[in-house]
Amino acid sequence: MPKTRKIAGQAIVEALVAEGVEYVFGLPGSHIHAICDALIDAPGIELVVCKHENNAAIMADTYGRLTG
Repeated sequence: MPKTRKIAGQAIVEALVAEGVEYVFGLPGSHIHAICDALIDAPGIELVVCKHENNAAIMADTYGRLTG
């Protein structure tokens, strides 16, 4: 059985998808570049790009409250 190597970003996105997460709100940057790359390629989950961390937090909170 061949071993495949996963980067941390892929593993994080796979865990989010497995939990049913549909949207990730955030501010892309070098510290989460691998996660952003994995989100682009992952089906069923979307990165919502924000201009500031506070905006991302408010958007995520509002989305969670409106959708349950």
